[in-house]
Amino acid sequence: MRYLNKITFINSASIKYSEVNLDGNIHFIGTQGVGKSTLLRAILFFYNADKTKLGIPKEKKTFDEYYFPYQNSYIIFEVFKDTFSFSVMAFKRQGRVAFRFLNTAYKKTFFLDEDGFAFDSWDMIRDNLSREDVKWSNIVNFYEDYRNIIYGNNKGLDSSLRKYAFIESKQYQNIPRTIQNVFLNSKLDAEFIKQTIIKSLNEEELTIDLDTYSHH
Repeated sequence: MRYLNKITFINSASIKYSEVNLDGNIHFIGTQGVGKSTLLRAILFFYNADKTKLGIPKEKKTFDEYYFPYQNSYIIFEVFKDTFSFSVMAFKRQGRVAFRFLNTAYKKTFFLDEDGFAFDSWDMIRDNLSREDVKWSNIVNFYEDYRNIIYGNNKGLDSSLRKYAFIESKQYQNIPRTIQNVFLNSKLDAEFIKQTIIKSLNEEELTIDLDTYSHH
């Protein structure tokens, strides 16, 4: 099985630190302002990596301003894939969100010191990862590259990133769009969902030469 297992906020969205397990059927309930939309938008960002399509009202803070107000603001997505877990680290770099893929399940000690303060530099996080022999990717700056990695469209990308494919399809474009519409409660017709599933599964069109078989 493959699924988003956990999301962790560090100095993000007015949250100093919080881990939320997502390994099952989750029911969010609470009064207005407790953080339901904050959590759902962060989860949606994992799937679509599109800051303009998260349902954030124009009068609110931007995604970057709200989720990554500080240099040591992080969102870490832990993903379970078949037999191992990996993490996607989202952080602010040069005024916008970037990613790194970490070949490990999430550990609090990678990102926080003994007093519970988040490290404000990659060097400190990198040193902690190195002590446990954890590998990491280069910075992924472009959202299209990020989507290509998690949805398995690896053409033109480093081969070391292939293990981070959440789904393996070269025709994945409608998948994040479908997930986005579900999260934002937009209208979806059955035909669109069906075609999304079919196109995500079929990598190549299968052709059969009937003339060859007609001689046997």
